[in-house]
Amino acid sequence: MTHLGPPHNRADSVERKAERAGVRNAALICIGSVLLIYVINSLSLSNEIEWDRGTEPPSLPWIQEGTAIIAILAGLPLILWLGQRFPLEPGRWRRNLAIHCAGVLIYALLQVNIMMTLRFAIWEGVYGHAYSYDGSALDMFIYEFRKQAATYFAFQLVLSTSLGIEQLKLEAAAAHSDARTNHRITLRCGGRVMRLPASEFTSARAAGNYVEVRFGAGQHLARTTLTDLEKLLIEAGVDAVRVHRSWLINRACLTQIAPTGEGDVTITLANGETVPGSRRYRDRLAA
Repeated sequence: MTHLGPPHNRADSVERKAERAGVRNAALICIGSVLLIYVINSLSLSNEIEWDRGTEPPSLPWIQEGTAIIAILAGLPLILWLGQRFPLEPGRWRRNLAIHCAGVLIYALLQVNIMMTLRFAIWEGVYGHAYSYDGSALDMFIYEFRKQAATYFAFQLVLSTSLGIEQLKLEAAAAHSDARTNHRITLRCGGRVMRLPASEFTSARAAGNYVEVRFGAGQHLARTTLTDLEKLLIEAGVDAVRVHRSWLINRACLTQIAPTGEGDVTITLANGETVPGSRRYRDRLAA
């Protein structure tokens, strides 16, 4: 028999797995974006050389941009580690922002040193002369720092978004498990997370990006959709039925259906609430 371990250990394992998935997906997005930029920039430089009838070799744009891309990707693990370890989130962002400011400087220094080392080595071997650039080393660093600071925080944004998506997936999975196992509906209402008995569900109405949900005598404005709420309710054993594009009801609370004369109906629930029913959903209601 396989020993699964304490529940909190399994939960920690799931959290770590989701975090690894978020970091992996962020890394793939960053690498893909950088490689796309590499191709676009190299082609653009090649076109400029051709239009200016320059004497530079065709390989120059690809090698020049390639050294920059290699340097950027070499620092990617550092960026992802700092973003994972010191997230810019409420409650900690001030302290962590100072750490990221230092991280930008370290990343820029790393990127410039790797890029310049590669260029000095490649230019001698491929082109037979030393690599040269206009301005001083400080000018070069300042020029690169501006670009790498933007890259650094763009990568942090990708990581934060990717981790957030994985967290939402975890929360959704937990909500569905709670519905099936404990017959409770998990709703995010503002800054609160509410777990309500599924059997007390009466009706729900779409309200923009939110849903007004009634459980017993209480009404809550939840950040969800009617479709997602319907799935949760059905998993919790509630006979939830969509009666209108904007309305969902508990069939067990239905007491009366009155035609309006235009194919639609007016539905009365046990608590006295009236709900519109659309002819588009009449077959579901009849079932």
